[in-house]
Amino acid sequence: MPPKSKKVKLKSRKEVSKKILLQNEEKLRDLAEIAWSKALEEYFFPPLSIPNFKFDYTRIEGFYIDISEQWQITMNLAQAPLFIENNDYVRYFFVNAMHEIGHYDLIPYDGLINARLLSAAMKSVSYIFAPIVVNFFSDLIIDTKLHQKYPEDMLWEAQHTFNEIIGKKKKIAPFAELIFRCYELLWNQKIDEKYDFREVNDIAKRITKIIRKKFEDDSKWEEKTRKIAAILKPIVNDTFTLIGVGARSCTEGNTRRFSDDGKGNIIEMPEEIVQIMGNPLENRNSDRIKSNNEDAKNRKAEEFAKEKNFNEFGSPAVQAGILKNGEVLNTWYRGLAKDLISIKLYEKKPSGLMPAYPETWRIGDPLEELDVVQSLLNYPKLIPNITTKKWVSIEGPGIMQEKQLPDLMIVLDSSGSMNWSYSKRISKNSKSPYHIALVAAFAVLHYVAKKGCKFSVINFSGRADICDWTFDYIKAEKRLLKYQGSGTVLPTKSMKDLAKKAEKNILIILITDFGLYNWVSARRGMLEILNKGHKIVGFFISPSFRQDEDERFKELYDKGAIFYQISNVSDLIDLVIKEVKKNY
Repeated sequence: MPPKSKKVKLKSRKEVSKKILLQNEEKLRDLAEIAWSKALEEYFFPPLSIPNFKFDYTRIEGFYIDISEQWQITMNLAQAPLFIENNDYVRYFFVNAMHEIGHYDLIPYDGLINARLLSAAMKSVSYIFAPIVVNFFSDLIIDTKLHQKYPEDMLWEAQHTFNEIIGKKKKIAPFAELIFRCYELLWNQKIDEKYDFREVNDIAKRITKIIRKKFEDDSKWEEKTRKIAAILKPIVNDTFTLIGVGARSCTEGNTRRFSDDGKGNIIEMPEEIVQIMGNPLENRNSDRIKSNNEDAKNRKAEEFAKEKNFNEFGSPAVQAGILKNGEVLNTWYRGLAKDLISIKLYEKKPSGLMPAYPETWRIGDPLEELDVVQSLLNYPKLIPNITTKKWVSIEGPGIMQEKQLPDLMIVLDSSGSMNWSYSKRISKNSKSPYHIALVAAFAVLHYVAKKGCKFSVINFSGRADICDWTFDYIKAEKRLLKYQGSGTVLPTKSMKDLAKKAEKNILIILITDFGLYNWVSARRGMLEILNKGHKIVGFFISPSFRQDEDERFKELYDKGAIFYQISNVSDLIDLVIKEVKKNY
């Protein structure tokens, strides 16, 4: 009787690949370094550190940007397909390295661009899913640009990636199908002749039509992202599942990734999405993960704030990494106020002597005063005391020279009549008096902060909320944003106390709707301050206030006080306080 045959367990394709790769790790690392050097040369050597070459057989992603490092690309060589020729490995690594560098060099490039694209995507999809749309759009832009230069290499890599995925399953998720079908349409080449992309063909045509139109015009990226997000919304919601912070088991064939929104949300998605895109939830701009560039991030956050209403600002700015948590409202107002107002203080300076008219130069006059040219123009021979000429000079008119800006006190009215209700719906064009006052106050505050001057803040209504003299504008901003909403009592005692603490004469900016309960004592207190040599400039948000007709201000004007009437932010955009009279 023949012996029973033993069952032989066939090794999976994955196990075979792992075994081969394990035996060739050192060689693959060398080939990846060659490919990386070629990719850097292609982008004219951007300032990127060498990738983290690793062999992680547990991770699906092959190439990704490690957000725990300073914009470092990770090349997980364990996920490379098996090739016979070394040149094929170099080719494969080269294409993927160029794609990852494209996120640094092309799109989204920096935090401001990323925030704008995220904001555009959020018009249609959840803020959690917005990075998926941005990464989808960015990948298509980058790979199509690369395909224009390397059509054979890009198609070859896409086909290998597709075959690797199809080798594990005959049908892939519709979102993954959509990515490959968009490549086919954008590149006008087939990735797979047999696979049926019929289910996603119509949506792919709509998306690629948007991308193709004015393809090289990056100013259209926001608009394109907004339109594509609207098209992608149903398929994104069907493909990606928000798990929250729970830990229930993962569906077979799916994987999970943390959202990049800082709230610990977990998103479940098909594995092939991660194989194609890496983690689609990552925000891959360089500002998101660079260190030691807080000033640059703040400038970009302020620029972004200037473009957006408040409800459109916070989430994309935080996700793009240009905004620190907890400083959303003050950064928004800082951006709205940026460069809206400048305060210049002038003093008259002599401009020196200037020539007025010619007269005869005589022997005995200084030789340097003789104007030979003028003399010869008058007569072709130089005859001392007769034809020789010199210029008589007089003192020129004085010129206005900007003086050093004094320290600043902002006195801000947050009474009920100033009418401000903090809401995510607040608009940058809001007509709320307190919104207008905040923009004015932030503008003045940051003007003097840039000049290196000290500043203090009094936020007043029924009581005075005080920020003492400081160079820290964050402290001052927090006081400005503390709306009280009660009565209007000008805190002249607090103003005088702060003025006494000042190290030099100060400029006081008063912003109010002029509905003061204590006008008599307020005027008396302001006169005391003016008599100490300080200056007061008032912005009155009041349509009925007429400074040229109001006798109550005559004595204040005589002491050098200046008052402006404003009705909305646009009145402040070009407002310049052009003069502060003598003896400032």
